[in-house]
Amino acid sequence: MGKSFKHMDLQQRLKLREMLDSGCSILEVANALGVHRSAVYREIERGGMEGGYDPYYAQSMYEGRLKKKGQPECKLSNKDLAEYISGLILEEYLSPEKIVDLLAEDDRGFPDVPQSPNTIYNAIDKGLIPNVTRESLLSKSCTVFSGGQICIPKWVLDKLEIRDGDILQLEVTKKNEIIYRKIEG
Repeated sequence: MGKSFKHMDLQQRLKLREMLDSGCSILEVANALGVHRSAVYREIERGGMEGGYDPYYAQSMYEGRLKKKGQPECKLSNKDLAEYISGLILEEYLSPEKIVDLLAEDDRGFPDVPQSPNTIYNAIDKGLIPNVTRESLLSKSCTVFSGGQICIPKWVLDKLEIRDGDILQLEVTKKNEIIYRKIEG
């Protein structure tokens, strides 16, 4: 399986340190992080301090190189566009994917609109979309299809630990609330 080039983030650097401390080989670390073994060797060299690997030092060195390099201005630093996208997420419950499609059809006069949902996700992570967090993107509604089938958002299934094939017993209360119980099979 080919591995694509990506910079390690702090979580990967912490995992690298943890695995090195537990005696894992470089190949095991590389496989766990999804990088080539030469990337692990380079990372250890770059993040080496006083005879050991320091993930926090490595991360600060990486961030320092980014600042020196300069980062391009984010398309969503345009406050009017960011507020428009915020409304689409919070009021119309649109996903970043649907927003990109909508802006491709009608850019609403904005000079530079995102071409990729990742641009919107990154702007959310950086706090550039007012009042929107990753949690705001979680759908709080279900779709009912023909035949009465319901599509429940994946995050709800994950949170309730419901998997394909599970059997649920449903009960409707007097207040029209639904209570479910997982039946052990």
